[in-house]
Amino acid sequence: MAGLSSAIYKVMTMFTKIIDGVTRACFFLATLSLGLIVAVFSIEVIMRYFFASPTFWALDTVTFLFCASLMLALPEVTRTDGHIAVSIILDFSSRGFANKFRLIIYLVSLVVVSYVAYITLVEFLRLFETGINTLGSFRVPKWMVFGLIPLGLFLSALQFILLLKKQLSEVHLDRKGA
Repeated sequence: MAGLSSAIYKVMTMFTKIIDGVTRACFFLATLSLGLIVAVFSIEVIMRYFFASPTFWALDTVTFLFCASLMLALPEVTRTDGHIAVSIILDFSSRGFANKFRLIIYLVSLVVVSYVAYITLVEFLRLFETGINTLGSFRVPKWMVFGLIPLGLFLSALQFILLLKKQLSEVHLDRKGA
């Protein structure tokens, strides 16, 4: 039985490292997207005000990069538990109650994020099949932009699973009296 427990622990550790690695890579791409947004806006300002020749592509490009930045950063924000929260209940509760309440919050968040990820995946597949393009100054297939939404949500759901695992151990420690 100890061998099975050790094997499960190794698999969970490997799973955690892989998910965290992919999450960090996505976060790096999100920061690059933000940097590109700054660069594109800077180019637009220079072209518009110094050369009286605004770009036709800047607004659409920034919109696509913003989507990338937001959805690629979401899993890292989930991993670090960095979401905005009104934590007055947790702050003024006993440690045991707060840990159990956090467990419920993570579980509800996992269910909601997983459901939304599923819905966006279905929509992504529909966009991929139909080949619908964006409207704007230049057209790209919508699935290319939209594909980051289910990716970010699914990675965030996986991070909620890891947060649940961590929180379960906290609740377990509370029961032991540690």
